[in-house]
Amino acid sequence: MHALVTGVSAGAGLLLGGELEIVVERLGERRPFDRPWWRCPSCATPYRGQGLVPVFNSLFLRRGCRSCRERVSHPLRPALLGVVSAVVLGAFAARIGDDVVLAAYAVFGLSMVAMSAVDLERQIIPNRLVYSTLALLVPLFVLSAAVDDRWGSLARAAIAGVAAFVGFLVVHLAVPRGMGFGDVRLAGVIGFATGWLGLGHAFVAFFAAFVLGALIGMGALMVSGAGRKTRIPFGPFLAAGAVLTVLWGDPVARALFHHGT
Repeated sequence: MHALVTGVSAGAGLLLGGELEIVVERLGERRPFDRPWWRCPSCATPYRGQGLVPVFNSLFLRRGCRSCRERVSHPLRPALLGVVSAVVLGAFAARIGDDVVLAAYAVFGLSMVAMSAVDLERQIIPNRLVYSTLALLVPLFVLSAAVDDRWGSLARAAIAGVAAFVGFLVVHLAVPRGMGFGDVRLAGVIGFATGWLGLGHAFVAFFAAFVLGALIGMGALMVSGAGRKTRIPFGPFLAAGAVLTVLWGDPVARALFHHGT
């Protein structure tokens, strides 16, 4: 059963991750979600045939639009989003198993992939994606608490979410150029999702994000030769820290706080 859940989750991640291209493209360019969803961004000609197949439509996009011959900016991104989402959702399923809360973490994982992609390209974390994620996560976690009587986990999730939001808000107000308000909102979502596992897990998630951001950020600046004032989006590091914590945060939290909460 566990292997089946993992396989189904990975397969769903591959398909849904490919469809995230629509979300990333539209939110990144601040365009409405009107139909047809798969269409040329230049002439609005609807895609057909292979262009509608998630992940595999990257081959179609590389050839450009059949009408205007315009090529999209990131033709391979649908495939990359699909593969990354498959890995994340499959790993979450392997870690969590056939628990009802897996649905909440599947939504969380897909959201982290989408937010990271938008932030890497546009250096923004769209409000609509943050609020949509919360609108799905809250009832899913409430349902999980009701099914298995885990109201303590829900309470810790709420505490961690509020604490993370307030903590990042203080940093934003103190150094507004160093941290955008989108990161503050995202921190609240991550605190809520990782806080379900324990307050220590939420701490580990943000600690990992800052460590990853410092190490990779310094490495990127050294390789590129860019100055210290070059802005590096922090959203992907927050997302990576959260995903790593869901997968392997328990032993770290236990080592730091002598218990799993």
